[in-house]
Amino acid sequence: MKGLDFRLLDTSLGDIAPATTFNATLNAHGVYDGLRYVVRLSPLVHETINSLPNGIRFSSETTFEQAQAFSTYLHETIHWWQHAGSTAGFLLSLSHPAQTHANLTTLRQLLELAGPVKSIYQLALQQSGPSTPGTVAGLANIAINNQYDIEVHRFLVTNPERAGEVVHSGMFESMAHAYRIAQMNALVILASTFDQDWTWLPDPRAWTEEYDRLRAAKVQGFYHGSDVSLSPIGAQHIFEGQARFSQLQYLHFSSGGRFGFDEAVSQRMMSPLYTMAFELFLAIAGLDQPATLDHPTIGLFLLACDIAMNPGEGFPFPVRNAENYIRDNDLGQRFCRIAEAVRTMCPGVKTMIENYSASEYAAASEQICQTLGWHSPLAISQAVAGLVRDGAAFAENLALHDKGKAAVLNQPVQVMFGQFASYARDRLRYPEILCWPGPSMAGKHLKDASSAVFSRQSPLFVDRVDTQMIVPVVRTGLIETDVMETFQNFYNGQALYDLTRQWIKVPGSFAYDYRWLQPEGSVEQVKAWADGIFIRAFGVSPDAFQILPSS
Repeated sequence: MKGLDFRLLDTSLGDIAPATTFNATLNAHGVYDGLRYVVRLSPLVHETINSLPNGIRFSSETTFEQAQAFSTYLHETIHWWQHAGSTAGFLLSLSHPAQTHANLTTLRQLLELAGPVKSIYQLALQQSGPSTPGTVAGLANIAINNQYDIEVHRFLVTNPERAGEVVHSGMFESMAHAYRIAQMNALVILASTFDQDWTWLPDPRAWTEEYDRLRAAKVQGFYHGSDVSLSPIGAQHIFEGQARFSQLQYLHFSSGGRFGFDEAVSQRMMSPLYTMAFELFLAIAGLDQPATLDHPTIGLFLLACDIAMNPGEGFPFPVRNAENYIRDNDLGQRFCRIAEAVRTMCPGVKTMIENYSASEYAAASEQICQTLGWHSPLAISQAVAGLVRDGAAFAENLALHDKGKAAVLNQPVQVMFGQFASYARDRLRYPEILCWPGPSMAGKHLKDASSAVFSRQSPLFVDRVDTQMIVPVVRTGLIETDVMETFQNFYNGQALYDLTRQWIKVPGSFAYDYRWLQPEGSVEQVKAWADGIFIRAFGVSPDAFQILPSS
């Protein structure tokens, strides 16, 4: 096919391990950095997208060069949707704030007992006394364990196929423990922000007794030393598979069907990172390799990804069956069970998706989820809409989000929930656009609402092509000063989370790798900004810390 430009097509290695530089990416044409919530694009992709008249359009006037550049932006935007719009991704996005908030009281108590000492991990190694509540050893262990449990959960969710060493380490408690601690702390930070009386959110303490019973009964996955069954696939491959095949479909439909599998292979877009989930889905579901990118099998695969990354047990719904908690929340297990259900219990969905319509989305997703006894993505969105309808703080949050604003209390959490609730609202209205953006944005299945939906759900933050700076996206209808204020407060929180992480686990002095936020500021100015945030939280400067030697 003529007109293909490899430089405009994404060749990133995924978004799970963020890069260390944040200027417009040069070694890949697009990257989503899940740690800093930013989409990064190469200078060429920036330039080509900016050449589109009056912003991004989906029309016959768009050149294929522009379509290729936009497909990369779409790919990385889908990673933003995955992290901000799916329940699994939303909880992952809350994990960094949750780690800090879970430890705030413990860290302040530790400061009173031991003084400003870094790292807490090295401090714990020096203790010889009892590790009991209220002691330096006890408090240090609490802080370390909270940090560790949530990090283990992130690893299990994203890359279970590489987690063997982690689960066989002495610190690993159990699969259920890791999932429960991460989900519980995310719910606690949501409740402290929006629902302090636990009126609307499911209270994780409600199933503590049942969890303890399963652990005491030595049910697999619930006790220390239990056999661990790791999924063959996790969020990284599911996320990348969904983003890549959505990108391929956009290129197919925007080219009038001329772009197909051969072109994708020739442009090196079919590496294992992007195809592993798809190939596993075909194998388990008993499906043949489709000949074209508009085949119903592609649509079904994208739907399977969507369902897999949206568990509802524990959030936004209460846990119904504690013994099934792991398999109902583990993305890899969910993905494989969907494929098995397609093969054995609901084979009718194999050919159901032809027009990429809302009715097809509802029918296929409900059939699969009812078969497996799960809450469907639409039911989950209804539950989120219920939080906004019934809870005043949730309603205020979404109203502010629609204006590009967020309340000050726990502002990173405010920003992320506003985006999550906005996504749920759009999923109820336009599930087909969010599940199948390729055909919805180009070609014969083009949806009139796709441009507006894409604008509302566009990434909040991107990098600038000419500097190292991350900047907010000023969406249509928003006031720039409001968006800039929210942006600044959001990243104040990110600095606190990073410095707290360093305090707990990183040996040596504090590092201030924040030039991506203030590239024009001096090293001293950037440090003073970050130190001020830390002092307001803990009442002590990082400069006052005694740095313990690493063992």
